[in-house]
Amino acid sequence: MNARVDRGPPERRNSVIILKTLGEKAWGRLMGYGRRWTAETAFSTFKRLYGEYCMARSMENITKELSAKAYVFNMLINLQN
Repeated sequence: MNARVDRGPPERRNSVIILKTLGEKAWGRLMGYGRRWTAETAFSTFKRLYGEYCMARSMENITKELSAKAYVFNMLINLQN
């Protein structure tokens, strides 16, 4: 690991220090590294089923449309378990 701790944003420097102290495996568990794929998969599946756009035009109706789609999507997911 050759990441530098003398430049860049303080958040990154702190993360690099923790990484060098704990090692990659422990750092990954602590930071939740590798969990993003689950959210990306869920959004991808949702968009594949319902598309990327809403038919509604007003914010109130957009909220209702997306709530209904999310409700049905969650029902479909729960049928598999």
